[in-house]
Amino acid sequence: MQCLIRFSFRTCSRSNKSAPSLSIPYGIEKPSLPQEKSIRSIWTCYFSTITLIFNISRQRCDMDQSGYIDPRFGGFYLLNLLANVMGIFTMAALNFFTPLDFIREQKAFIFGERGWVVLGSLWPLVLVLTWLLLRLLLAPLRRLRNPLTGPGIPPEISRKTLRGILNLPITAALVNLFVWALVASGVVAYFHIYRDITLFHGLFLFFRSFMIGMVSAGLSFFLLENHLRTKWIPLFFPFGRLAAVSGAVKIPIMRRIRALWGAGTLNPMIILVGTLFFTWIEVRDTPVSIKELSTGIFHFTVVLCTLFVIIALSLNFLVEKSIRGPVEEMLDVVKVVGSGNFSQRIEVVSNDEIGILGDAGNEMIAGLAERERIRESFGRYVTPEIRDRILAGLIPSEGERTTATVLFSDLRDFTPYVEENSPEEVINSMRSYFTAMQQAISRHKGLVLQYVGDGIEASFGVPVPSDTHAEEAVAAAVEMKKALEGLNRTRQQNGQQPFRHGIGIHTGPVLAGNTGSRDHLSYALIGETVNVAARIQDLTKHFQCDILISEETANLLRTRFELHREPPIMVKGYSRPVTVFRVL
Repeated sequence: MQCLIRFSFRTCSRSNKSAPSLSIPYGIEKPSLPQEKSIRSIWTCYFSTITLIFNISRQRCDMDQSGYIDPRFGGFYLLNLLANVMGIFTMAALNFFTPLDFIREQKAFIFGERGWVVLGSLWPLVLVLTWLLLRLLLAPLRRLRNPLTGPGIPPEISRKTLRGILNLPITAALVNLFVWALVASGVVAYFHIYRDITLFHGLFLFFRSFMIGMVSAGLSFFLLENHLRTKWIPLFFPFGRLAAVSGAVKIPIMRRIRALWGAGTLNPMIILVGTLFFTWIEVRDTPVSIKELSTGIFHFTVVLCTLFVIIALSLNFLVEKSIRGPVEEMLDVVKVVGSGNFSQRIEVVSNDEIGILGDAGNEMIAGLAERERIRESFGRYVTPEIRDRILAGLIPSEGERTTATVLFSDLRDFTPYVEENSPEEVINSMRSYFTAMQQAISRHKGLVLQYVGDGIEASFGVPVPSDTHAEEAVAAAVEMKKALEGLNRTRQQNGQQPFRHGIGIHTGPVLAGNTGSRDHLSYALIGETVNVAARIQDLTKHFQCDILISEETANLLRTRFELHREPPIMVKGYSRPVTVFRVL
């Protein structure tokens, strides 16, 4: 910062080595050539300084190799410096066009008697004092490790520290206002001692110097708030929840708009009314030229409006960015989440209404992600179709009566297999078998209701209705037989014992619904149809075949399957003989 100051004032000094004393008559007249050079030099100084500060603040590296945040504070200091330089330039331009006889004398002092040297020494002092106060306030933060390159946000970061981070824009604005209030007092004291000014003129100098602080405070607030949003908050608040930090000053949207109104509208109104008041006091007892006075007031008003239109548009851009940016990001995240991707999060960078809405949105996304995880986990224990109907509340608590086809399968000679092999081998083999059978059942719109030991119970036509559930069940059984043949070939290649199973199918009325205790429910089919299907599966051992279907199922088949009718046979728990068909 000191090198910037030296650069600026060396430029001014080279341009004003021989500035003569000026005597400017009342009103606004075209300045003489030396004065024009002085004015151009001052404008060049300010614009060069502003451009240099802005470029350095943008190009400054945000972190050093050691992982400390300190280099990131450079942008903060430089933006605050930029706000003060812009405030100084604004009031210097307004002072030059102020239609006061007192200002005429001070312009002669500044340009003709090298008074700019005094001001050139005073303004850097103000900037350095502001920098020192901010550095003192930021001292606790500069000792923190950078979360991106260090070991993470240290646990010792207290709520007080986080509160200080959120309050930085307001803190910096108040520091600028405080420093310029001191400077205003110093300027009045200097001119009273060395220039012998009156109390009236002292009040005017205090008013103008204090307005530098007002302009600088407004600019620094918006510049630093934008810097905070883009640089610091993502580091210190990676999970948002800024509104939960107690004691932090809330800056809702309406308050930000009012601050914009104050910086872009109220400040120029105060300057204009104050200047007109002091002009009225000065000229009320002095004969003046109305033409010259009105021309001076007009020029002053034009410059005032031009400067503050530029300031207002710049601040309006920052305020618009602070509102539009988060809203657009929120909409983008909503689109991604709407497509089923719950890994996205809304970046919360403020504690206003948009920040609170972003936190609520993140909680909603987390809830949706948790619901999806539960849904996926639930679908591993019951079929996705049953899961979706349960979650949608489509299964009545008292159950539903319908006609369905029930399939049972059971491995043969499974008990000796368990005794001859390790538990790990048994579990892995059963998982391979169940996976192959479940895939065959699912391809034909069947639902596995449960795995019972080495057996499978599946349903067709419930809970998802189907007019061809009998055909689908038989087709699934045929594919299960083929799938087992393929699985056995793999097992034999690995030196493992092949499996054999029997499948029984029956069609009839069932009661489908949730059964079990009040606290632990399971979806099941209840009725004689289920028992008959299980008994038909047992008959596969008697008839030495793989697939048996009941006569009721066979009568519903529309597709031609190769069937062989077996003689009626009595089954356990059934009062009359059943007729079954072997599927060849």
